[in-house]
Amino acid sequence: MINIETDHLTYEVEEYKAYITFNRPDEHNALTPELMDGAIRAIKHADDTDEVRVIIVTGAGEEAFSSGADLAQTIPELGSEARGEESAMEGVDVNDFMFKYDSLTTPIIAAVNGVCIAGGMEFLQATDIRIAEEHARFGLQEPRWGIVPGGGSHVRLPRQIPYAYAMHFLLTGDLFSAEFAHEAGLVSEVVPKGESLDRAEEIADRIIENSPFAVSKIKEIVNRGLEKSPEDAFLFEDRILDEVFAHPHAEEGPKSFFEDEEPSWRADD
Repeated sequence: MINIETDHLTYEVEEYKAYITFNRPDEHNALTPELMDGAIRAIKHADDTDEVRVIIVTGAGEEAFSSGADLAQTIPELGSEARGEESAMEGVDVNDFMFKYDSLTTPIIAAVNGVCIAGGMEFLQATDIRIAEEHARFGLQEPRWGIVPGGGSHVRLPRQIPYAYAMHFLLTGDLFSAEFAHEAGLVSEVVPKGESLDRAEEIADRIIENSPFAVSKIKEIVNRGLEKSPEDAFLFEDRILDEVFAHPHAEEGPKSFFEDEEPSWRADD
């Protein structure tokens, strides 16, 4: 097991899963420059590590996934940076933290164990599967404080959920229940308090049973395809399909099925 810890974030890898935990429970896991920098490095490291097949992100404690950017630290620093002044945000790009432009290929599951608002909810939109505990609350409250959600919500949210739901989140600044987030399609499932990580691990184990090459290509096709017109997306899909069917897993998988054997990529039970 690999175990790397910083003051504001923990990172460990075990059984093909990378666990990344926002670790400021007394501050509702508010996002500091240090935390964002650690998350960027941890996720990129996990994505580049063959041992990792699924990334699970959660928050420390029982009350918060993340309450968003730290109002005492990060927001003033972002203002200083925007004005061209010296800032603690130097070297920490919000675009990197939200993975707007990176082509990550490792699935990311969010175990939302409490409040998930502002930058926390924007980070959530960069994940693939989202499990929310029943007491979780979601919202983009930036307009209440004279700013806008600048972590990609204007672009991602209307593409991920129906337009009217997206605008309800974006324009009101209200907090919404886990049930509303599930109805809107923002989260995959709602589970009882304390069970989001267990459920995330169950889903991760199902993904780990699949070909890691096929899984990575599925994520690549979907994410890259969303950037394109339907016609270009279909052409891109066709190109990636050639890579998939030329890969050894495409031969080994059907062979293992017919011979009733486990393929070599499957984790030991």
